Amino acid sequence: MTLCNGAAVHVDLSLAEVAIAKFIGQQRNKLSSATKINTRCDPTQADNEMNIEAVGAELAVAKYLNLYPDLSPTAGTLPDYDLLWKDRRIDVKRNHKADGDLLVRKLNSEVLYVLACGALPSYSIIGWLRGYEIPLKGNWIDLIYGACWRVHPRFLNRFSVKGGEQ
Repeated sequence: MTLCNGAAVHVDLSLAEVAIAKFIGQQRNKLSSATKINTRCDPTQADNEMNIEAVGAELAVAKYLNLYPDLSPTAGTLPDYDLLWKDRRIDVKRNHKADGDLLVRKLNSEVLYVLACGALPSYSIIGWLRGYEIPLKGNWIDLIYGACWRVHPRFLNRFSVKGGEQ
């Protein structure tokens, strides 16, 4: 990934990918409920819907980067990233608003954060930012569901050519 002045990248998931997102999202929700891990980020969405849409966003970014992600839900603490690409850890953050901000609750300076906006089956991959850049380009805010870092999309790096670097 490199800095680019391009526009957001649009990714449509196939019917099979949507079915996978729904299945894995439901499994994550069951595991979250059983282990009492509360990962609620948006009080306007049901937990099940939130988990399904999060998996959809992860699949959209993986599809764009030509990756096969590890989708197996596991008990215990949540990993600090969703995808591994060229030895880089990527945490996909989804915002249901088309012009939504990147919101990060637990910041890891070594992770690349990617913002994907939308809902099944269509996502716009807005851009990315390294974890250590978030405090420099964003601000710490307190939302209804807790405090987090917020970065406006105009401060995100854009993707360059499909799945590659320049």
